[in-house]
Amino acid sequence: MAANGLAAQTPDARVIETFFHQPAISDAKAAAACVIGEVHPESETFYVRIGNYGKTTLIVSQAWDAGAFTGLKVPVGFQFGPMADVNSTAVQVHGREVGIWIDSDHPRPALGSLLPITPAYWWWDFAKAPMPFAKEGVELVISFEMKVPTASREGEAQPYITVNFLFLDTRSQKQFWLAANLFDMRPESQFPDTVHFDGWEGGTQIPILYSALNKKSQWMHPGKDSALFTSQPFAEYRRYDVRVTAAELKNAIHAMQARFPETSAVSGNPADLRLIHFNLNPEVFAPKGSRGRLGLTLRDVRVEVLSH
Repeated sequence: MAANGLAAQTPDARVIETFFHQPAISDAKAAAACVIGEVHPESETFYVRIGNYGKTTLIVSQAWDAGAFTGLKVPVGFQFGPMADVNSTAVQVHGREVGIWIDSDHPRPALGSLLPITPAYWWWDFAKAPMPFAKEGVELVISFEMKVPTASREGEAQPYITVNFLFLDTRSQKQFWLAANLFDMRPESQFPDTVHFDGWEGGTQIPILYSALNKKSQWMHPGKDSALFTSQPFAEYRRYDVRVTAAELKNAIHAMQARFPETSAVSGNPADLRLIHFNLNPEVFAPKGSRGRLGLTLRDVRVEVLSH
């Protein structure tokens, strides 16, 4: 175990380029700046965005300890949320660890029924955004460690966790998501390779190419030692390693074009795609009359291109 509490990882000799490595945050001022409600934050900066509590959510410091739900203990001054009340939705940021606690009733969403909290990174200047598949024989990888000690649902509520890549096709200028479901209290069989539309009230209104992280998907695959999709909470860190090759991305694009003919102009060549955003996305869907709760911690996020 490294001195900062992170498990030591041997660098992969196949790394061609690292696009992102989660920064270590050691002071409360930097932690406060990292946790935001803003919908259009600064470019090329790591944030944890608390979404759907208003157009721009006011974030306040919290004095209570969310560690009982997230499994993460942080010093005073490193926990924030949309309200100060005990047990309310919260984000903890310290070192390279992020704890997230979502209670759909405390507070309720501003629009519809969905509550996302997303550790995320943006390239608003698309010209600066990387083109992961510009070289042949590579795979795009997002890796991190995560534990999910708390998850519950009442009524129609659903808590779940995905990782998401947002791609821009430089030929058609169209965008689409590629998403891997890592945790969901529903069974894995409900999440085959599927194309659907991000059409909720606060959504991006573009296609989502979506699958559980397993060894069955034709659109993505786990790294050799990666944890896989699970429907059961777990209290100890597991390593996740989500990988996408050009061939897998082509499969996903073809499925999108079959499902949504209006995307036929999207290039079938992944070398034409820019990665303009990525996030880890814990969400709780809780229609009126239901309640969902989700507590997790993640750490040491990396986004890289490897040879394969």
